[in-house]
Amino acid sequence: MSIGLNPIIAPVWLALFGALIVGLTIWAYARKMRTTSGAWRWVALTLRLIAVALCLLAALRPSVSIPEKKSGNAAILLMIDTSSSQQIRDEVGSRSRWEVGKQALADAKKSLEGRGPELEVHEYQFDGTLREAAVDDATKPEGRETAIGSMLLEAVKKHSGTPISAIYLISDGANNGGIAPLVAAENLKRQLVPVSTIGVGSENAGGESRDVAIRDFVVGPTVFVKNKPEIRAVLSVRGFAGVPLEVSLYAEGETEPVARKTVTATDPNAVVAVTGLEYVPTVPGEKRMTLTVKPRDGELVLANNEFTSYLNVLKGGLRVLYLQGPNFSWEPRFLIRALDAAKEINVDYKVVRRAASGDSGLLPDSDFAPGTYDVYIIGDLPADHLTAKQQRDLADLVEKGAGLMMLGGRSTFGPGGWGSSPLARVMPVNVSANDGQIEPEGGFKVVPNDRGLENYLLRLAPDRAESSRLWGNLPKIMGTNLFLGAKPNAIVLAAADTANREPLMVVMDTGRGRSAAFGGETWPWRRSIDDAGILAHLRFWRQAILWLAHKEDAGDQEVRLKLDSRRIALGQKLDFSATAEDAKKDPIPGVVFRGTITHLGPDGKPEPVNLFPQGNRATGAYFATGKPGEYRIEVIGTKDGKEVGRADSRFMVYEDDRELENPAADRSLLRQIAEITGGKSLQPEEIDDALESLDTTNTDRVSLTEYRIWDNWPFLILFTLVLTLEWWLRKSRGWV
Repeated sequence: MSIGLNPIIAPVWLALFGALIVGLTIWAYARKMRTTSGAWRWVALTLRLIAVALCLLAALRPSVSIPEKKSGNAAILLMIDTSSSQQIRDEVGSRSRWEVGKQALADAKKSLEGRGPELEVHEYQFDGTLREAAVDDATKPEGRETAIGSMLLEAVKKHSGTPISAIYLISDGANNGGIAPLVAAENLKRQLVPVSTIGVGSENAGGESRDVAIRDFVVGPTVFVKNKPEIRAVLSVRGFAGVPLEVSLYAEGETEPVARKTVTATDPNAVVAVTGLEYVPTVPGEKRMTLTVKPRDGELVLANNEFTSYLNVLKGGLRVLYLQGPNFSWEPRFLIRALDAAKEINVDYKVVRRAASGDSGLLPDSDFAPGTYDVYIIGDLPADHLTAKQQRDLADLVEKGAGLMMLGGRSTFGPGGWGSSPLARVMPVNVSANDGQIEPEGGFKVVPNDRGLENYLLRLAPDRAESSRLWGNLPKIMGTNLFLGAKPNAIVLAAADTANREPLMVVMDTGRGRSAAFGGETWPWRRSIDDAGILAHLRFWRQAILWLAHKEDAGDQEVRLKLDSRRIALGQKLDFSATAEDAKKDPIPGVVFRGTITHLGPDGKPEPVNLFPQGNRATGAYFATGKPGEYRIEVIGTKDGKEVGRADSRFMVYEDDRELENPAADRSLLRQIAEITGGKSLQPEEIDDALESLDTTNTDRVSLTEYRIWDNWPFLILFTLVLTLEWWLRKSRGWV
């Protein structure tokens, strides 16, 4: 017999609360009955204190568990592990764990034959799920997870009305999911259910096994035609120290590898980085990229020698050259991030650390050749860091159609000597070497004027009022260069919120090109405390480049599809979202999206998937419960019954190999389960003898029955009776 408590609140607080109630009860009786005499007043007080004690006892919620014998048919559960780790061949004679376990199961069933009708034998297969089914030649150990604890509890729950004589568990003990097995064992101990474990597999398999696995593969994910994407991978190598490993990269549509690399692990258990793989796509579109490692003799698993990802190859986008001088600035770091986020923009960043000497400079003249770049950004760079020829060529490029933007700094505009350079004729502002800077304490806001809020370059939202609000919420910038003034054909789009309203953003059409002057730096916006500032920074720079390149009206309305991942394991969730944008890349309101997902196999059929509106986008999720392989997701956007556009993308569903990441059997876990529950830890060949000696003649089984002291009708009657007697006594004595 055991006694248990389950207080409604923490015991410390319950004790304090009880002491307070007892004290108040005694104080109330002392005041009421100080003028009375006789033993009855103590009887009344005692009855009231008994009622209080009963309340406190109920708050403790005590229970008594008493062992009781129950008669009926007994059950024996035979459970065999069908997870993929049972395929490992580390038993005597190179037999697999599955072969040894299946033989042990057959021996157990043979020993239990003819035991009589009072004994029920149930055979279960388990991995991450539990199945009552007999093992035959068609049964394969292919489960992707082992959940020993959860499966034990689920099996017992299925027989809650039948006494269980014993559970015989056949497994390698390599648990990787569900409830902790030892927690489940403690639960079974309280239910008096013994678990005898039959261990298979070697506990030294991890140290002796050999395997090469591709753990990560990154390519792109976007790149322009004829440009090199970033490609890198990580290998996990076990047992192949000093052995050359051949890595090959395949591109969709190519029969031969597009790149090869040989790597070598220096340690028996090593993580090897793979770099130096190069691939230059020549055709735009989505390409499936596959990385493989040539299998070596003795490898434990071959499925992890291949890893697939996807590369988006874009048509020739806008090429931008960002030039920075030797002075340190935060601007390049955040500006490049913003431009890299725009898939149609490809930025090259170059730091020019010293002045040019005559016709010789650090930059090649080819950087200023026609067609090399569409837009030039000049950061904190003095004019003399470019040769005179490069300055003339750059000015000519702007007049012939290129874009130019100069940012504020200590060595730009007038202080940088640009007022006397050939570039002065294409700049939208007049500058002088005597121009200064303003850097007020705390900085100042950038305030677009009416023309600025209407201009594509500064429009942060489709609605003018919302755009103005977003500009007002952006962090302040630190300072700005002063200008002599805007040129007659230039337009001032924004100014500082200072007393003199110094112009900050000035733009101008010059020849067939465009130029812009921004007196400050934009990096404080990127360091905003909320996402709105980051998004505003991204949008500003993307629109600035498109405007400078005359591309603000290019393109058509478009549906975009974004996948959170291009590779998921079976059972995992893929989140995705869809948006619809007009030619100016503003969201199109009121678009309804529908989607389908298709397995790209011979019998794949489109399956509908729901998308739910969330602001200017729609989101959906897909749970990978089908076959592994390649899938395509397609979304179609419609408005007022007419199609706005459609987009599709592919992703890969793979089988998780967590069962084989650590191939060692965990016999110690099995021994602990048996010890806790009162079962036996057996070798496979011992199960026959163990079952032969099992006594199943007595089907009476002992189980614990819980009785709640506080939750029954006698307790309620006692409480009611005590209070009634106490009230009657006070009434009869005239104390109420």
